[in-house]
Amino acid sequence: MNYQRYKNARNMAWQILLDEGVCSLPVNVGRLCRSLEISVRQYAGEDNSDGRSLIVDGRPLILVSRNKPVPRQRFTAAHELGHVLLGHVEEGGRLVNREPTPGDNPLEREANVFASRLLAPACVLWGCGVQSEQDIMELCGISRQSAALRWQRIEVLLERDRFLASPIERKVYEQFADYIASHKL
Repeated sequence: MNYQRYKNARNMAWQILLDEGVCSLPVNVGRLCRSLEISVRQYAGEDNSDGRSLIVDGRPLILVSRNKPVPRQRFTAAHELGHVLLGHVEEGGRLVNREPTPGDNPLEREANVFASRLLAPACVLWGCGVQSEQDIMELCGISRQSAALRWQRIEVLLERDRFLASPIERKVYEQFADYIASHKL
């Protein structure tokens, strides 16, 4: 994925956190969707997908498989929210979600960036002093696979010392300041 698409998805996640006044982890995706007037429903998931997003009668709808563990359902809902907000879903169209893979198309990768930055903002994890994927799982309520991928990115950011580089990221950090102070690991 090119950097501009990555940056757009990342910044959209941060902006939603700011606009919706989210200041603690785990992020309540259901509450965010309700606030944004996006319906979320569970479905049987017979096709082995984790979820999908659609536009029905001009209104976004997110479907999440009830057959998946709750942490996976949360990531799926955030991923599908990303598809909706990033403009990937059109009236009558649908996107199907499953666990991320390296060969995913650019729209799937963008939605994964959005979801991971929404549910596990790096600056907040850094502020809390996370040391492992286990720490991320516990703070963010996401699956081990999602936490492992997030931890890999945190390690890169730690190596580069690339936290709070963006003005919007600094605002997210400030908004979570009380949470960070009370959740130092």
